[in-house]
Amino acid sequence: MAIELQMASAQDALGSRDERLVDLVDGLLDHGVVIRGELWLTVADVDLVFLGLDLVLAAPDKICATGETG
Repeated sequence: MAIELQMASAQDALGSRDERLVDLVDGLLDHGVVIRGELWLTVADVDLVFLGLDLVLAAPDKICATGETG
């Protein structure tokens, strides 16, 4: 079972403005979303601290696709 990944723009993700927030979140969880962030703390051109965050938001059945049917 192959999973196809597609990048969405902000316009694609938000869609029309008349949707409720719960519909937006439901759509994101149904398709899955990855949020990535980085924070660097640098003093005098010396990197002191790096914090990285990779967050995957998706419905459990989308994450644990085992290829089994039924």
